[in-house]
Formats: sequence, C-alpha cells, structure tokens
Amino acid sequence: MIKKLLKITAIVLGSVLILIVLLNIGFSLWLKYKLPDYLKTKTPYEITYQSLNVEILTGSISANQIKIKTKQPDNLESVVLDGDLDGLNISRLGMIGFLRNNQIEANSIKLINPNLKVRLSKPKAKKIAKEATPFFIKNIEIENGNIDIEQFNNVKYFSSRKLNLNVKNLSLNDNPSELPFALDSYKITANDFFFLLSPAYSINSSQVITNDGKLTINDFELKPLMDFKNWEQNFKTQKTLFDIKSKSISFNDLVFNKTKLSFKNAQVTDPIFILQNRDNNVVKSNKEKSNFNIDFENFDIKNGQFSILRSNGNKSLSLAKFDANLKEFVINEETSKNKIPFTYKDYKVSGNQFFYDAGKYYNMNLSSFEISSQNIDLKNFKLKPKVSRAEFVRMIPMENDLFDISANRIQFFGINWKIENDKPNIKLKNAKLTNVDANIFRSKIPKDNPKEKLLYSKLLRTIKFPLVVDNLNLIQSKLVYEEDTPDSHGPGKVIFTHFNMDVKNLNSNKQKGANTKVPIAINCRFMDVSPMKVNWSFNTSDMHDNFTIAGSIDDLPAVDINPFIKPYLNVSATGTITSLNFDFKGNNDIMNGKFRIAHKDLKVSLLDKKTREKKKFLSAVVNLIVKKNSEKFPESVDVHVERNKERSFFNLFWKGIEDGLKKTLISINVDKMKENVDDVKKTVKETNKKIKDAKNNISGKKK
Repeated sequence: MIKKLLKITAIVLGSVLILIVLLNIGFSLWLKYKLPDYLKTKTPYEITYQSLNVEILTGSISANQIKIKTKQPDNLESVVLDGDLDGLNISRLGMIGFLRNNQIEANSIKLINPNLKVRLSKPKAKKIAKEATPFFIKNIEIENGNIDIEQFNNVKYFSSRKLNLNVKNLSLNDNPSELPFALDSYKITANDFFFLLSPAYSINSSQVITNDGKLTINDFELKPLMDFKNWEQNFKTQKTLFDIKSKSISFNDLVFNKTKLSFKNAQVTDPIFILQNRDNNVVKSNKEKSNFNIDFENFDIKNGQFSILRSNGNKSLSLAKFDANLKEFVINEETSKNKIPFTYKDYKVSGNQFFYDAGKYYNMNLSSFEISSQNIDLKNFKLKPKVSRAEFVRMIPMENDLFDISANRIQFFGINWKIENDKPNIKLKNAKLTNVDANIFRSKIPKDNPKEKLLYSKLLRTIKFPLVVDNLNLIQSKLVYEEDTPDSHGPGKVIFTHFNMDVKNLNSNKQKGANTKVPIAINCRFMDVSPMKVNWSFNTSDMHDNFTIAGSIDDLPAVDINPFIKPYLNVSATGTITSLNFDFKGNNDIMNGKFRIAHKDLKVSLLDKKTREKKKFLSAVVNLIVKKNSEKFPESVDVHVERNKERSFFNLFWKGIEDGLKKTLISINVDKMKENVDDVKKTVKETNKKIKDAKNNISGKKK
C-alpha cells in the first residue's frame, strides 16, 4: 500500500514537473517566436534583440543587443523611446500585468550600456480615481548608461553620461507633501548630470559619485532657467530667485525615506550663493503643508560667498568670504509648530568683508566677524552715510539725525535666548564696544518732527519681549554731536573723547520679578580737554520715567565751548571754567536741580547775529558784571526747564546746562544791564563836565 502511494506521488510530481518544463519551453518558444509580433502589434514600439532568455519558474528575462524605436514619435500620449542597450536583465517580472496592462512589476532590473533618449508623455487631465503607477521595481541597476529624458514639450528633464546606478528597495510615493521615493541604499557615479528640479530651476553637476557611503557632487549648480525679469513675471508666488554654485558638496550616510532626509556629515566647498528679491509682494499660494523631516549631525560650509540683490541688480547684502558650521539640526512635524520651526545644538559662522545696504541713507560694513550660539565678535564696524549733509537736509521731510559711526570692535558675550509664549526671551551677560567713533549731525532747517521722542526708560519698554543685558561697556570712544540752525554760522558742536561708559542691567521690563533699575556711569573728556564724570540712572518699570543725572566737568578752557555756544547764544568766552557741577532730576515733563560753576580770568564777548563781529560796548558792560574770578558768585543756582517732547533726552539735558550757564554767566538781567549802562553814561558825562570846567578855570587864570 505504501509503495503504491509513493509511486502515485512520484508520478504526480513528475507529471507536474514535466508540465512546468513543457510550459517553460512552450512559453519560451512563444516569446521567442511570437513576442516580436506581440510587441509589434500591442505596443507603440519597434523592439529588436539578438537573443532572449525566459525562465517561467523565476519570472526572469534576459536579452542582449536590444534596439528600441517609437512607431509614432509625434504622438504625445505615449512615452517615446529611442536607443539601444547591450543587455537587459529582469527578475521576477509579473508577466500577466506586463502583457495585459503594460505594467512592469519586478524585483529587479539591470540595464547594460544603455544609450537611450526618452520623451515623456503629456500629463493627463486630473481624474477622481488615481491611475496605477506604471512600474514597481524594487532594485534598479544601470551600468555605463548615457540617458537623456525630455518632457512632452521637448524641455530637457534629465540627462547623464557614464551613469552607473545601483538602488536597493526602491518605493515610489504619490503624496505631494512627502519625498516622491524612498530607498534603503544606493550607489551612483555619473558625469554631466542634469535634472530639471522645477520649471524655474535645474540641478547640474560635472560628476556625481559615491564611495564608502559618501556621496560627492562636484561642480554643483542650482541654476535658474531664465533671467530675473522673466522669472518675476512668471512666478509671482516666489519672493526670491536663487543661483547657487559650489565646487563640491558631499554627504556621509545620506538616508532617504518618504518623510525624512538625514545624514551624518555634509560639507559644501567654495559655494557662491546669489539671491535676487522682487520688490513687489508675492501672490499667496495654497501650497499643501509639507510633512517632510530633515535631520543631520554636522553641516559645514567652507570658503563661501554670499550676495542678495535687489530687483535692479544692485547689491543689498554681500559677504566676500564665510565659513559656517551647524550641528544636530532637526526640522519635523513637531518643531514646525513652533515660532522657530527647527532645533539645533550649536552653530558657528565667521566671515570677511561684509556689506549691507541699510536703506536710503546708509551703508554698513564689517571687515570680519565671528558668530556662535553664545558669542558675537564684529571687527571694524562702519555705518556710513550715502549722501552729504547738504543732500541729507534737502532729502528729509522733517528734521532728523544723520549718523556716521565706526567701531574697532563690537562684542557680545554669554548670549542666552529661547522662545516662550511665541516671543523671544534674550539675556546677554556682556556687550562690549571698543573705540567707537560716532558723529551725530542734526539740522534745524527742516520743519520740526512732531513725533514724540521717548525717554530711554520708555523706549526700552516698547521692546515687546524680555531683554536683559547685564553689562554694557563703551570703551575709549569718541562722540560728537553737531547741530545746525537757519541763523547759525556753521554747526554747534559738542565733543566727548576718551569716552568710557558702564551700563548695568539694561532691560525691557518684561521679566517678572527682575531688577529694573539701570545705573549708568560715564567717564570722559569734554571737548577733548576737560575731565568729565556723569552718573545717570532710570527705572524701566517707572511709568513716569523719572531719572537722575549728576556730574562734573573740571578745568575747561572757555574757548573750547565756543564751538557750541557761538551758534546758539551768540557769545564767545576766554579764560578757564575751573569746575562745572550739575545735579538734575527729571521725568517726561520737566527737569530741575542745582547748577554751579567756578571760573578764573573769564571774559565774555557778545557777537552780532549777522556779522559775527564783537559788540565792543555791550561786551565791556557785560564784563563789568561778570567778574574775572568767581569768589563772589553764589554756591549754586536753581535750574528748571520744561521738556519739549519732540526733542531727545540729550536736548533736555543741554537745556538744563544752558539754563545754568545763562543764570551764572551769560544771561544778564536787562534792567541791571540798563542800570550799568546808565551809570557808565552818567560817569562819562560827569567826567566830561569836570574836564570842561577845568579847562575854563585854566583859561580864566591865564587872562
């Protein structure tokens, strides 16, 4: 019985095996003799080959010396193929899907020495039901290929020479918010690589190569396909046109999947970035939100150049050379919900010859800089006017300041910032500005600017997020303020040299429970000759903006304040102001306090407003009242001035000094002056009478 069962089983298995062999032979014979007719009648291509081998059990097909040509190359509804290849190997091909639906589903495909020109079919109108993907191939291998692919309208889409490609476990993706493909591993070498990234850009490279998990792209270009004018007219939803070149770009352990792009290390060498912006606003698009994630461990840019151009081609920003490093960068669905849609561990940027077009009136330059996550170091900073003072005055509709500022070095240490409640929170341990040279010019010729000039405590409160600077130091600097009026002969000038300032706890009053008092200590030389000390303080939480400012100036030659008092008070002085002391308190409305001046050998000259000539008689009268020395002067005078809110804090401070000077030296009581003038005239009259009487007496005696 068992022997009989085994015999039957052997017969059945043998029969099945024979049947399979017969089918394989039969199908192979069919393919050999009938496939050419099938391809000729059922496909849009003329295909010939030297040999063909089919294994029905494994679904494998191999052929060599293949030539392919499209029957109707003008038909835009089908893909046009033209070329040849030495060999084709396909494993596990789904025969029924291929023969019945022209659909290729295979485990792997290998093309040997392909020389192919491909024109894609015209996209079909969108339908409710999605069409099936025309091929499913997990593994693709191309050996020494020369391939050119065009779109249906003959626009170049892809090309490569000497293409060697090996892709494992490829899967395609129709979701537009994700990568169009994913894969497990890849190897590629290619020359003269071209890919049409979008209607506006192509990606070009002289060589693409992988070696030990490292992908290198040589002579990389992200290249615009049209000039700026045409791009501006045709792509109204885009703000910026990009033009990027690099000697090489390399990636280590580059990984693709449908929603993620990651790599360990990337390096961009000798890149040139050129960005050109449109002037007008972009048109909003209804672009679907991306679910794409990016993460990398380390990203380096070496010896880069960077430029941003305006629509007219002029540079608005440029950087002659820069290096950059970014570590552990992540952007994903979770980070995209935040105000800053990415995270990172650390970064560092350094560069030379930075230029920025800062608007209508200024250019900004740096000779070099270094920026990291915690520190910033700027060297040879310059903010320079584009126009002369006369041009600036003609250009501005209302009075404004013209700045000319330079600094040998600007440093920020201990930067700590984060985002809380969708707002930045910035804390800075120390800001250090060395050898600043600042010239501030204001002309009073244009009409007044009615906008309120905020005191510094209120100005800091306008910052909408928490900001704290523990220490701000201005070191060995120079500040010059010049002001010109319609009736002045040249600008009035105040100079501060060897200027050192220490500011503590500069803050925006947005940190709960934090100290909001801001003490400021200044030590400098007034008018470049006289030691000056100032202590100034305010509190950003004080809604009345109360402040105090007190200080002293010693051993000031009177001639050194002439550049400022001449244009405004029509007065010049000689001699020495041995000490000038002030102690003021104020707020947003008024300032008052004490002012005292001591002087030696002081003489005052009153000047004619128009001719600037000395008024000799009035000057003589004034100097009868202004004694040479100040022993008999009062200990101090009271200063009281009202704030013009269209003027700055320093205007208010100067008004206080001016009021003190007038009350002690310059402004003489008119009645007192008249009284002295009358006394002089009376004395002169009496003297003349005495001389006349004396002459008469002498004449009488002679007779």
